[in-house]
Amino acid sequence: MSTPFFYIIFSLMVSSAALSVTFYLAWRNFGRQPHALTWAAAFLIGFLQFGATLNAYAFPSEQVYLLFENALGISLITLGLRGHCQRTRCSWLPGNLIPYAAAVYAVTVWFTIFDPHAGIMRGIVPLYAAVTLALSAYLIVSHREQTRASEWAAAVSIVLFAIAQAIGAGISLAQGVAAEPALFDKFMHFTYLTLPAGYMTTAILIILMMASDISEKMMELAVRDQLTGLLNRRGFNEYGEKAYAVARRTGAPLSLIMTDIDRFKHINDRFGHAAGDAALAHFARLFAEDRRAEDIVARVGGEEFALLLPGTNLRDAMALADQLCSKVGSTPIDLTTVGLPMTSSFGVAAISEKDTSLDDMTRRADRALYRSKRSGRNQVDLESSQLMLAADGTLRPLELA
Repeated sequence: MSTPFFYIIFSLMVSSAALSVTFYLAWRNFGRQPHALTWAAAFLIGFLQFGATLNAYAFPSEQVYLLFENALGISLITLGLRGHCQRTRCSWLPGNLIPYAAAVYAVTVWFTIFDPHAGIMRGIVPLYAAVTLALSAYLIVSHREQTRASEWAAAVSIVLFAIAQAIGAGISLAQGVAAEPALFDKFMHFTYLTLPAGYMTTAILIILMMASDISEKMMELAVRDQLTGLLNRRGFNEYGEKAYAVARRTGAPLSLIMTDIDRFKHINDRFGHAAGDAALAHFARLFAEDRRAEDIVARVGGEEFALLLPGTNLRDAMALADQLCSKVGSTPIDLTTVGLPMTSSFGVAAISEKDTSLDDMTRRADRALYRSKRSGRNQVDLESSQLMLAADGTLRPLELA
């Protein structure tokens, strides 16, 4: 092996070891995602493969060396694709890719031992790499509606690497049975010209893609309530302000339902905090059930919840609040020994010309909620500025008067 090739392969071997450790640490410290561990194993195999290349002279024959090298290469490539399957949770690729890898390896064994063909023997692995890299790029850009910038960068890098591998496979296959010397030399130079850049760039961009996954997860955790899975107050304000701005700009209706669990402290004191958590999760499930995609459902306090309804007028919001009130009251919490009854109170408000922000709507809906609790709980009330005195002396919503 010439000195330049030695330096290239040694650098790739050391880089593979570092990448394997990096992905292992990412697996261990950031949620133990299975794809991170799979990629750690892939780059560990890469370390072994480049180490074997440096020590090719130690093998009893060239055939044994090539079979070992191809086995490691196919394993690395297969684990790389499996990692992308795990990250994107793809359903159309099988979870176990071993039979496919075994079939590809069987081809290399056949053309190495039983029907020697230098071009196929050296070209099958880069061809397999080109196919799996193309599939990996497709998985990256197709698994979510809006592909992130880091995912586009990784996918483009992987596609370019796949093209380089396909060209390398074509040069190898053109060598023929006995490996025409000029084409073999061209194949080796092309491989070591494109492999380091493709290998390292792809690995770095995959790390960047994983970093963006972690960043997105952290942002999601920042706006989600861990017990119920609903938005928390921060998430409600973030998404709610956008809905409020759209309603204000377009003149579309917007309504808000505020609610909390009646006598929640009594549930906690009598049955314990585990029962309190069960009550919150139970209520959240009932409250969020059958909601539209555009509805904004949140736990905004201890036992207080909010439901913002874009495109919904006051009449329909009142009807929905009545339905939810009845639903909660008729669905006891399923505890281990007894079904615990639970009720809730509701306050409703709709966007008003006097509102300057979502906070104004929230304050008015909160006032209606507190009035419903003072009036006996387990009922729905409407914010007072949206009520008027009817002819019979009762207060009615403006829309219904």
